[in-house]
Amino acid sequence: MVSLELALLKIIGHNDISTAEIYKAIEGGQFYSLTLEQLRETKYGGRPAYQHEVRSYLSNLVQSGDIQRISRGNYRITQKGRSRLLQ
Repeated sequence: MVSLELALLKIIGHNDISTAEIYKAIEGGQFYSLTLEQLRETKYGGRPAYQHEVRSYLSNLVQSGDIQRISRGNYRITQKGRSRLLQ
């Protein structure tokens, strides 16, 4: 199974994308299958648990230089991130 981090790189790798579009792709099963635990609603804003995971991964990927935050809630893959997809 592909990790959520790698799935995010694949989703972002196609073009500039918003957080809402990332959530939609993940929910649609694109590159990753959510577990029941990830779909459960959390006490923090009533969001599904996976959305908190996604935001954490996005932050980490920005810090590592694999993706770039181009504006609030919008991301683009970097050359470093593209090279990870080829490995």
